[in-house]
Amino acid sequence: MTASRTRWRELIGPVGRLPTGARNAITDVPGVRVGQSQAASGEKTGVTVVAPPRLPAPAATATVNGVGELTAKLEIDERGRMETPVHLCGSHAIGTVLQAAIEASGRGPENIVLPVVGECDDGDLADSRTVVTGDVERALADLGPEVAEGTVGAGTGMNCFEFPGGIGTASRRVGEHHVGVLLLCNFGDRRYLDVLGGIEDADGPLARASDRPPPHGSCIAVCATDAPLSLLQLRRLALRPLLGLCRTGSFGSEGSGEIGIAFGAAGGIEGGPGVTDAAIEELFAAAFEAAHEAVYNCLVAARPSERLDGTMQPSFPIDAIRAARS
Repeated sequence: MTASRTRWRELIGPVGRLPTGARNAITDVPGVRVGQSQAASGEKTGVTVVAPPRLPAPAATATVNGVGELTAKLEIDERGRMETPVHLCGSHAIGTVLQAAIEASGRGPENIVLPVVGECDDGDLADSRTVVTGDVERALADLGPEVAEGTVGAGTGMNCFEFPGGIGTASRRVGEHHVGVLLLCNFGDRRYLDVLGGIEDADGPLARASDRPPPHGSCIAVCATDAPLSLLQLRRLALRPLLGLCRTGSFGSEGSGEIGIAFGAAGGIEGGPGVTDAAIEELFAAAFEAAHEAVYNCLVAARPSERLDGTMQPSFPIDAIRAARS
């Protein structure tokens, strides 16, 4: 899927202090690939897949608020590894995507596999029950280094701070290593969105135009690194993108599933030897910064759609924000 290159840093400026990777995407981590597809049904829903360079891969999870689902989380927490790519979809597609991932693994009844599938609720804009096996197959066939953002793949029918949401990605370099983050953004109350650099916005471009309640939302945060982290360090890293969401204005709302998964791309399934406390400090900052920027990349790339009730999502007011910050 062709990548959208409408990025926050080109429109507004850099986020954080660390340098980005060449693409400023999760695929800057060597060997990591992303594939996406839209639902063949024509519904505003789809599938996104994030694949490590090899499987099984060392992995760990973290949760800020658990009103959501990430399948295989229990096995990952117990064994410290994931056995399939990470698949992302709308909530009611999770069974179909899981079954398709089993078939794609090539493993039969004598060799059980528990696929990794994360979901967010796109029911405001789409019926994700219409996702079929072929949609997953097309996302897997699309795996590559380029990452389209916004209303694409699993992000097609999502909301972010009451604006169009979906897929966002960014990366950071820490010495010779990379940390990349990909988010499925479907969260946030516009009143808490921080894009104005501390400027008060009671009546400005982020003012709410209706009494429509903020939708319950979620975010699945996928983090990859080629740093040789131990399994314990991977678990700690998995939390840091979720802290980056807080920097944009998330407070882990009551109905939100804010769930993170981090995997290692450096070597064997037992995890790496680990890094020093000083080194992991910078990797934590990298994951935090990348998630912070990935939310903004999602917002500027996403495009409004008609909701199932016939109303339209509002456009993200990037021109007004640029003017307010100038």
